[in-house]
Amino acid sequence: MQVSLVLELYEKHGQVLKNTLDVEFSDLEFFRRVLSVPDQDPLMYESYKIDKNSNRKIFDRYGFMLDVDRYDCYAGYRQTS
Repeated sequence: MQVSLVLELYEKHGQVLKNTLDVEFSDLEFFRRVLSVPDQDPLMYESYKIDKNSNRKIFDRYGFMLDVDRYDCYAGYRQTS
C-alpha cells in the first residue's frame, strides 16, 4: 500500500461524486501550503477545497487544471493499493 494525493470532483449542486484522480507523485508540502492546511493535519488526511487561486498554482506546478467552475474540487492524501 502507498499513500497518494486523491482529487475528488463533485457536482456543484447535489454533491454527487463525479470523478476521482490519483496523483502518485506529489509534493505534500506544496499542497499543504497552497491549500492552507492547518498544522493539526500534517499528513493532509482531511479533504481541502481547491479554489481558483490554488487551481492556478497547481496548474503552474503540475500542468493540469481542474474545472472549478463546474465542480467542487477537493484534495487529500489517502492510502491506495
